[in-house]
Amino acid sequence: MADKALSSKSADFRKAVKSSHPVLGNDKEQAKGTKLESPPADPYKPKGGTPLDYLARGIVKDDILLGDGLLERGGALLVVGPSGIGKSSIAMQADCLWACGLPAFGIQPQKALRIVMVQHEDSYNDLARQSVVINSLHLSKEQKELVGKNFWIETVRGKIGDDAIKEMEELIKWWKADLLVLNPLSAYHDGNISDPKDNIRFLYGGYGRLLQTYKVGSVNFHHKTKPPKNNSNSSTVPDKPYYETQYDVLGGSVLTNFFRAQINISPIKDSRVFNFTLSKRFELAEWESPRQMFKWHEDHQQHLWVPASVAEAQEAKKITKTLEEFHKLVPPLSYIAKDQLELRSREAGFTRAEFRGLLEESLRDDTPDELRIYPWPLYNPRGAAKSAYSRSEQPESETPQAVKAAKNAADTARTDPNLL
Repeated sequence: MADKALSSKSADFRKAVKSSHPVLGNDKEQAKGTKLESPPADPYKPKGGTPLDYLARGIVKDDILLGDGLLERGGALLVVGPSGIGKSSIAMQADCLWACGLPAFGIQPQKALRIVMVQHEDSYNDLARQSVVINSLHLSKEQKELVGKNFWIETVRGKIGDDAIKEMEELIKWWKADLLVLNPLSAYHDGNISDPKDNIRFLYGGYGRLLQTYKVGSVNFHHKTKPPKNNSNSSTVPDKPYYETQYDVLGGSVLTNFFRAQINISPIKDSRVFNFTLSKRFELAEWESPRQMFKWHEDHQQHLWVPASVAEAQEAKKITKTLEEFHKLVPPLSYIAKDQLELRSREAGFTRAEFRGLLEESLRDDTPDELRIYPWPLYNPRGAAKSAYSRSEQPESETPQAVKAAKNAADTARTDPNLL
């Protein structure tokens, strides 16, 4: 009897709950217009402060990574230059020095930085060649050990956009990095780098979030805009004000605005001397002026950049021969050996500096197609291939490797009776 009474009370309770609930009950008028409310969200917690708060706290020294604030945690530096000038070697040299607390290209790190470089373009052998620079930096045994302790290189291919950023995130956490280096930036961008909307999404969205979340700075290597066809030698244009060079970047104003600091690299006319122009925040780099000049070491095997003297820069500015004149020295339908090309250039009145500078510019990817020349190495049975050049790219069948393989096959056919 008691059980029956309890069951009856339970049924009455369920009926009462159902009838009083605006959704479960049958009272349509009561349910009409009623919404289920979500739990209240946590109130916004401001993270900023008033000017007096910032003044009282002062400069946070630990946030500064390079210079006197040129690059800070959460910020990004863009290094812009033409293809083929050696930006990867610049990255290797700078990162090795910053990893052991030494200045690179006149920019002093605040401490020995933990650096992870994410790169796409260079092969294993390219990286091995670039690493030779360590032997030319005059590092002590302890400093070399710091390079091995603090600088990691990771080749990441086949991942762009959010997938690439996720890979960077894992590397930053694993390496406990202070500095993330991308070489090049465009390899990991998943949109049109000339489209402002795509740049805003990638830079201000995922990439900016990554830098801010993990409090890392970033150095990013990128390409300049390719000169128009009617401007065969953009480096001969009179120097712009230093702050206007920031607009030479491929990608437009969004990139210019996102990156808090920017270094633009360009040759002085057609010489081997390069202008490094800090177009933004140069005073925080502790440079004496917005432009510093560097050049490749005479021995290219060292993969070393060194400061250029004032005399070398002045000599570079005296170059008067043009790329068009140099291009005419190369046969239109054949190739010419390097020593013959140099002899021909001297007969035409080119100085040695003009020959070397114009040859380098002719070989660069950003040189207009109608003025480009291409390496055309010649098979040498006695040793290394001989250097030569042509106005067209060398067919695969004429490379030293292909010629050697064909000769070996022919020799084998002559001496092996089974192949006759």
